[in-house]
Amino acid sequence: MTLRIHILVATVLLVALVSFGTLLSPPFTRLREALGLPELLPGSRFDGVSYHVVHPDPELARWFHARVIHYYHALFSLLLYATLIALVVRYRIPGYNMVLLLAGLGAILTTLGGLMYGYFSRVFYWHGVFIAGLAMLFASGVVALANFKPRDMLDRALWISGLLLLIGGVIGGYVGSSYMDDVVREEYLNVNEATRFDPGLGESNEIWRAKTGHLHAMVAVALTIAFIAALKFTGVREHRFRRYAEISLLAGVTVMALAAYAVWFVGGVAHVIITPAALLLIASTLALSFLAETGDKLTPKWALAWGLRIGNIAMWLLVAIPGALVAMSLRKPLIFNPAFRDPSWDLAELAYNIGHWHILVLAWGVTLVLIALNMINWKPLLQALLGLVAVVGFLGASIGFNLYVFTAKPGYLNPYDNIWVKALIEPSLALTSIPVAAVAVLLVLGASRREMLRIED
Repeated sequence: MTLRIHILVATVLLVALVSFGTLLSPPFTRLREALGLPELLPGSRFDGVSYHVVHPDPELARWFHARVIHYYHALFSLLLYATLIALVVRYRIPGYNMVLLLAGLGAILTTLGGLMYGYFSRVFYWHGVFIAGLAMLFASGVVALANFKPRDMLDRALWISGLLLLIGGVIGGYVGSSYMDDVVREEYLNVNEATRFDPGLGESNEIWRAKTGHLHAMVAVALTIAFIAALKFTGVREHRFRRYAEISLLAGVTVMALAAYAVWFVGGVAHVIITPAALLLIASTLALSFLAETGDKLTPKWALAWGLRIGNIAMWLLVAIPGALVAMSLRKPLIFNPAFRDPSWDLAELAYNIGHWHILVLAWGVTLVLIALNMINWKPLLQALLGLVAVVGFLGASIGFNLYVFTAKPGYLNPYDNIWVKALIEPSLALTSIPVAAVAVLLVLGASRREMLRIED
C-alpha cells in the first residue's frame, strides 16, 4: 500500500468514527429516530427523565461501560495510525511499509471489532477481532522502534515515548486479560462502578490501579508523540535554551509515564511524582512551541507553529490550573462548597473527568489537522485560515467545558440543559468540524491527485 492509500484509509475511518459518535449525541436525537436508530442506548446515563452517574440497572450500566471502552480504543487506534503516517511522511522510517500495513490493519480490526461488540452484537467473536487489532497495532510499534534511528534529542524523546506507549499497551493487555477470571472480573467491575462516586474506593483493587495508570499515561504520551511530530514539520530554531527544553521533555514524559504505570503497584501515592513530572513535560512543550519556526505569515507552517503555542498555553490555563483547583478542593471547600468529593458534586466530578480527557483527545486531533494542512498543496492562505478555525474551535470547547464545571451547582448538573453546552461547547465543536471536513476532502482528493499532497510515495 502506498502512503496515499494509508492517508485515504485513515481519513475515511476517522471521519466515519467521529461521525458515528456525533450521531449518538443529544443534538442528533431526531436524526437518529429518522434513521431508525434508538433514541436512547441501553445503559445510558440519561434515561429520558433523569441523569445518572451510573445507570441503576447493573447489567445495562456495564454495557454502557463496554461501549465507552471500545469506542475510545477505536478512536485511539485511528489517531495513532494517523500519527504514524505523519511520522513516516517526515522521517521515512526504514521498513515503513510494514509499519503502516500492521498499523492500518490493526486500526481497522480494532474499530470494527470494538464497534460491533460495543454497539451491535455482544458476542466474543467481535471482541476477538478487537483484540487482534490491538495486537497488530502493538506489532507495528515494535517494528517502528526497531527500525527508527534517532539523530537528535527530539528523536530520542520520540523513541522513548514510543517505548513508553508499548509498555502502556502491555499493561492494558494485562487489564483486559483479567476478564478471563470470573471472580477477578466481578471484583474489578464492582470497584469500577463504585469509583464513579469516590475514586479512592479503587485503591484496594489491583486491576483498577493498573487501568488508571494505563489510561492516564497513554493519552499523555500519545500527545507528546504528536507534538514532536508537529515540531518536525515546523522545524525548531536554534537557541541556548533549546537543549534544556528537549532534555526536560524527555525527562518529563519518561518520569510521568513510569510513575503513572507505578500506580498499579503503589497506588495514588505515585501522584507525588506524576504531578511535577507532568508539569515539567508541559513546561518543556510550551518552551519548545515558542522555538518552532513559523515561516511566512498566513501559511500552513505558520498556523501549525501558532497552533502549538496557543495549544500549550491552553494546556496550562484550561487543564493544569483547573486541575490544580479541583485537586485542592477535593477535601476542603476552597473553590467548591461543599468540598468537591462531597456526594452532591458527583455529577460535576464525573463531568470534569470526562471533559478533561476530551480536551486532551481534541488537542491530539487538532494537532493532526494542522499537520495534515502542511502535507496538502492547495491554497496556503485558505489552509492557514482553516488551521486557525480549528484552533479557535478547540479553545471555545475547552473554555466552555471549564465554565460548565466551575459554574455548576451542588446536586444538579444536566448536560442536556446547560447554557455553556448549548452556547459554547456545541457551537465550538461545530466550528472545528468545518476545517476537519475540509481537510478530509483535500486528503481524499490527494489520494488520486499527486500534486495535491507534499509527499513522496
